[in-house]
Amino acid sequence: CAALISTEEKLIVLKQVQELIINKDPSLLDNFLDEIIAFQTDKSIEVRKFVIGFIEEACKRDNELLLRLIANLNMLMRDESVNVVKKAILTLTQLYKVALQVSFSVSDMQEPCWDMVTQMKEDVLALLDSDNDGVRTHAIKFTESLIITLSPRTPDSDTPKKQEGDISLDKIPKDHTYIRYDTLCEEGKLALEQLLKFMVHPAISSINLTTALGSLATLARQRPMFMSEVVQAYETLHANLPPTLAKSQVSSVRKNLKLHLVSVLKHPSSVDFQGQISTLLLDLGMSQSEITRCTPATVQPRKRLHHEPYVEGKRIKMEATLVEDDDDKEEPAPVITPKPSSSAGTQSSIDLTAEFLLPLLNPENVANLSRVYLGMSTLKELILKRPSRQYQYLNVLLNLSSHEKEKVNL
Repeated sequence: CAALISTEEKLIVLKQVQELIINKDPSLLDNFLDEIIAFQTDKSIEVRKFVIGFIEEACKRDNELLLRLIANLNMLMRDESVNVVKKAILTLTQLYKVALQVSFSVSDMQEPCWDMVTQMKEDVLALLDSDNDGVRTHAIKFTESLIITLSPRTPDSDTPKKQEGDISLDKIPKDHTYIRYDTLCEEGKLALEQLLKFMVHPAISSINLTTALGSLATLARQRPMFMSEVVQAYETLHANLPPTLAKSQVSSVRKNLKLHLVSVLKHPSSVDFQGQISTLLLDLGMSQSEITRCTPATVQPRKRLHHEPYVEGKRIKMEATLVEDDDDKEEPAPVITPKPSSSAGTQSSIDLTAEFLLPLLNPENVANLSRVYLGMSTLKELILKRPSRQYQYLNVLLNLSSHEKEKVNL
């Protein structure tokens, strides 16, 4: 009967069933699960995409269902339709975290489920080399999420409110029966390496590059231990933009690079990289005053916070007023001028330098500085007008013949 109705009618009925068994009466979910999943082989792309969405919602409602449904998602990820594959990647981005959560409880099916999830993760990372631009974009976002999940959240991690409950490496027990903490840690680092390698590909498309720029900014803010790699990648890209980009695309990429650099600069952990970031922003057309306004003030400018890989550090307390980003952390926050702080502990390095110099700028010292400057200017003019005696002597020696050099014992 289902084969006789149109795709639109089929989707209407399926959505009604989903609303009933997931939101209104979850006790019915197990009874109707197989009937819904049977539509994964439907001829309609939209119906198959619906099944993927249903798998995600069902597993979020009942994490244990992932043990039964992961194989179905794995099959749909190999669908002939690019749109179905993209939908499957988006769903795996969420269900990878669910799989880690499920691994905390004991079950005979869990280890095979985790093995399949791990293989699917590798399959998506391989799709960074896909021929399809859209698939690559979805693979970039998956890689971003994977790196965040497989690295520890630290006190200075800038975590969006909607992701505060997400699992991360610091929540994984180091004595887990089949999931090794060190292995996950290494997989996260390798994923970052793959993303950085993808970014410097000379034939990368504008849309993929723009997506990757945003992902790196998100990583720098949520996982400050990767700040060094992110800033270095931005420097490399700024100096070597892909030759395949059109003029308008170059302008767009530079604009996005500027916005993401500003969002990274605003993070307190950017203190070690403010010089590099400021140089890039100046090259991208931002004024020094704008850069200064976006630079977070620190209590002790000379003492900087260093992030050791995967080691939780103490967070520097910021006295200056900070602008909180909204839930959507993928887009950098607009440049907002921070309000001047009344606290004496938030003096900038410029203020401290001014306090040191002002008492020294008395009339006598200023007059002495003027005389020194005038003397140096006069000396420079004399050097430019005539060569020194040593230079004249050296010039004569260089022009002597070998016979003449013997006469002067050279």
